[in-house]
Amino acid sequence: MIDRLETNIRRLESHFQKIGFHLGEDENEPSFIEGSEQSDESSPSSAAENADSINGTGAWDSEPIHMDAQQDPSAAPQNVYPTMLKKAPDDIHTVIPEDLPCFYVPRCFTDAPNPGFSALSPEGKKWITNKTQGGSVGNLESLLPLGLHQGTSQRLLEGLFPDKHFCPLPPKDEIISLVNDYLQQFNSLIPIFQPSSLLSLCEDDNLQSIFDSPGRWASLNVALAMGYMLRIENNSSVHSDRQKGWLFMKNALGVLNGLCFGLPDLWAVQALLGMVVFLMGTLSSQPCGYLISSVVRICHQIRLERSENESGLCPEEVEQRRRIFWIAYCLDKEISLRAGIPIAQRDDDMDVLLPTEIPLDNIGIMPTTDRQETFNVLRSTCELALIKSQVHKHLYSVAARDRPLVEVAGSVAMLDEKLQQWKESIPTEFRPEPRRVSTFPQSPVAVVLLYLHLSYFNCLIAIHRITAAQESRLGIDLVKKSSVYTLPNQVIFMSESLCTKAATASINLIKYMPKFNITLVGVMIYYPIFASKTLSSTIVRNPRDASRTYHIGLIMQVETFVSSLALGKPNEGIEGLLKDCAEYRSLAEAAVKKASQICWGRRGFYVS
Repeated sequence: MIDRLETNIRRLESHFQKIGFHLGEDENEPSFIEGSEQSDESSPSSAAENADSINGTGAWDSEPIHMDAQQDPSAAPQNVYPTMLKKAPDDIHTVIPEDLPCFYVPRCFTDAPNPGFSALSPEGKKWITNKTQGGSVGNLESLLPLGLHQGTSQRLLEGLFPDKHFCPLPPKDEIISLVNDYLQQFNSLIPIFQPSSLLSLCEDDNLQSIFDSPGRWASLNVALAMGYMLRIENNSSVHSDRQKGWLFMKNALGVLNGLCFGLPDLWAVQALLGMVVFLMGTLSSQPCGYLISSVVRICHQIRLERSENESGLCPEEVEQRRRIFWIAYCLDKEISLRAGIPIAQRDDDMDVLLPTEIPLDNIGIMPTTDRQETFNVLRSTCELALIKSQVHKHLYSVAARDRPLVEVAGSVAMLDEKLQQWKESIPTEFRPEPRRVSTFPQSPVAVVLLYLHLSYFNCLIAIHRITAAQESRLGIDLVKKSSVYTLPNQVIFMSESLCTKAATASINLIKYMPKFNITLVGVMIYYPIFASKTLSSTIVRNPRDASRTYHIGLIMQVETFVSSLALGKPNEGIEGLLKDCAEYRSLAEAAVKKASQICWGRRGFYVS
């Protein structure tokens, strides 16, 4: 088992090295302890100074990031990546899992702004002692299984994968500012963290001990990385803020082994989810399949997928645990369909409820124009993810590959019906419609609605693209096997038209993308790229279609938009997307040209 985990870690590290994360390099820089203990004399731009020595090119670039060393060459070499966890004493120490439900004290009982805690943690012991006026919790510890209580198996792996850091934390004021930017501009859209919990990490006591917990350390650095990325608004700030963002993401990735091999907790799940979103948003999504699989496994370990573990928790904590699980679920299905890999979370291995329709904090809530009803865009996104899971199961899984085309057509009709039922459940003004120019309300949540529309059109294409490519053969098969199979819904004969309309609608939504938020644009840019591929395939199959010129123009529109994302600085991620767009356009134009030559040839003319 350990050999298998080590192999997966090495493969993951190799992927990170390809996108610029040289986690194993012996880079010379001050230790985190030295950086964190600097007095107020240190300049607030210390992080910026560290960032300025990095080789980077653009907001979307994933080239290697290195720090210049200013160190005496004659000095003796030393380990510049010290382990964040303190060395354990020779005697066996107690290691207590923080999310063990039976010992969990919810926040509503503590009268404190910070989240709940384990009754067996130091904080929990102090709380019980105060409540019982000197009572002891020694007997409670004996209820833990020996392996969990003494952490024997954990000690065997201690020191095997030392944690690494790449940049000291900025001053406290800057940390709070960045965290608030992240909470207001991003976490309100994708609520990975509970605001009070994340802000509690910025307190002096927690900042001093944060490197003792890989989950907390990674979570804070993820928030800082996202905060810097959110500050990128123009060409003048893109270089500096992008470098700082990648520095703190490297800090988070430096404890990846601790997150995967350490005791599971909610912070580890949140940190890994933040990494996945960040990497998708910076067009470095290749490692995301590995990361989301780790997220799902940790969710299982702390029982986020089960509703039975919610008893005894405050409503806010129950809602947060549900949101975290469903964000992981949505990303799992999204990555599966994008990359063509198996899903990590199966639907029959979970029974957790969807996020509350009207939550106390109103995250994801959009009121209708007449204020008569509300729409929870976050919950609707989760419902769409459930349909995507069925799309993978019935159309793209290994078991679905060798089925007769008639059976596949039946699945397409069934999935299309489910998707249309989902769309009908949305208030009319928020529904994704191909022929309507969507007018998104002036609200921060409108970005999530844009994502929902793009995701719907992409799901529609994913459902119908199989039958669209084989429409002519499908009719013949249905005639031959009509006595064996029940004829599916006639919608399957409209598959090519539906794919074309959905692709056109996706590209027409480009103008609503928030170019000020490059992370969100990076997550969503996949949809118009895939729409371009769909239109190109349609033209290749039918190069004489009356809309071919219009569709080629749409492909060129996507190419132009992608070019604008480089912000004047070439980088590998954008260049790869531009290469794809150029290929789709070239294939479509070549098909149209060839069809024209054949047409003129039949009339006795030759077109060169």
